Amino acid sequence: MEFKTVQRLVVVALALSCSIPAARAQKGTIAYVHDGTEIRLIDPDGANDRRLWTHPDLKKALGIDSLAWSPDGKEIAFSTRHAAVASLYDADIYTIRPDGSGLRKLSNAPQMSEFARFPKGTVSVTFRNDQPIWKQSQASAGVFIVYVAGAAEPQQITLPPGATKTVVFNQVADFGNTGQAVVAIWGNYRWFIPGTDVRAGTTVKAPLFSITGDGIEYFGAYRPVWRHDGSRVSFRSGACTLNSVPVNPTPGEYVHNPLFSGKHPLGVCAWDWGPTAETANQLLYSENGSGPSSIFRITEGGKHPGEKLTEYSRIEYQLLFDLRWLPDASGFLFSNQTLMRDSANIFRYDFAARKVTQVTQLQNEFTGAFSISPDGQWIVFERSKTLDNNRQIDLWISRINGANARLLARNAFSPSWH
Repeated sequence: MEFKTVQRLVVVALALSCSIPAARAQKGTIAYVHDGTEIRLIDPDGANDRRLWTHPDLKKALGIDSLAWSPDGKEIAFSTRHAAVASLYDADIYTIRPDGSGLRKLSNAPQMSEFARFPKGTVSVTFRNDQPIWKQSQASAGVFIVYVAGAAEPQQITLPPGATKTVVFNQVADFGNTGQAVVAIWGNYRWFIPGTDVRAGTTVKAPLFSITGDGIEYFGAYRPVWRHDGSRVSFRSGACTLNSVPVNPTPGEYVHNPLFSGKHPLGVCAWDWGPTAETANQLLYSENGSGPSSIFRITEGGKHPGEKLTEYSRIEYQLLFDLRWLPDASGFLFSNQTLMRDSANIFRYDFAARKVTQVTQLQNEFTGAFSISPDGQWIVFERSKTLDNNRQIDLWISRINGANARLLARNAFSPSWH
């Protein structure tokens, strides 16, 4: 074989080896939400894309909101609205193992499939629509779905302003010596009372349920975030107030474990618990009140404001799309839009340098939620052309500095890498 021929073959071989995506050498698994109706797992190189979980009641309008791997990789927590008409919350936090087994409900536990193991009682609830006829609000609708925690199914009632109606729920699971909430639902709005202590084998009368005013929109559990020791999962409500629930909740017990003491800061839609044992009780969070929008660090249970790290906008009420510690706790990444709201990118903050640098360089496109690889060298992030509710969101992977970006999955969002 001539020398030139050998030389050409070597060049071709080198070219082929260099064309192999660098992400193929990466380890781990990325979980994500597809189309709002299923949880899927995929390798970082795009291989082995498979469904983990779905439910027949899932719809885009009542779908999966977000998810997160547990620190030990043994479970995935996710927020879903598939059982919204049979829960106190609009969306609840569940966990599932990566092999598809062990589905559990954390917020407002237990899930309906477990009710059979509890003794049963009967609950009578009188609903009254106290909305003034002259004042229009969500309570003026007059048609509500009503539910008692532990009941086999919800009921629908017609209750125009000024009307009263008594509803009986049979075969309600008795979760023990605790109040079981009663909720009325109209669209995305909810009214509720702490409820009554269900007594097995008897009929109990719940306190009078008065429906009036606007109710609470998106009263639920969204964007799960694990504590480093795996003991709790934090989440936000639709109003971006934070709460947390233990990973082994007591059945029927409503849990309120706020992450702040004192007054809750405004607009904490993005936050993260520390990624190491040393930072496990540390919180990063965004706050966007009437002044500049900023990122703070605080010890769990402390009072706002914590240590102010950086301003991400001089505009008040500016929400971050996402915020995550780097795995080694040396800094964090955050996703933020421009002043003109014509694009959004991922930025990096280093604690030592106290400096912000831009990671992605998108123009007229938008990053959203993202996740960092366990070795801290790569990121997987949402990417879309617009910010409207009907936009198509795809997942992309790039190096931690934004280089070598490539498409991972289409019509996908809320990535979590473990």
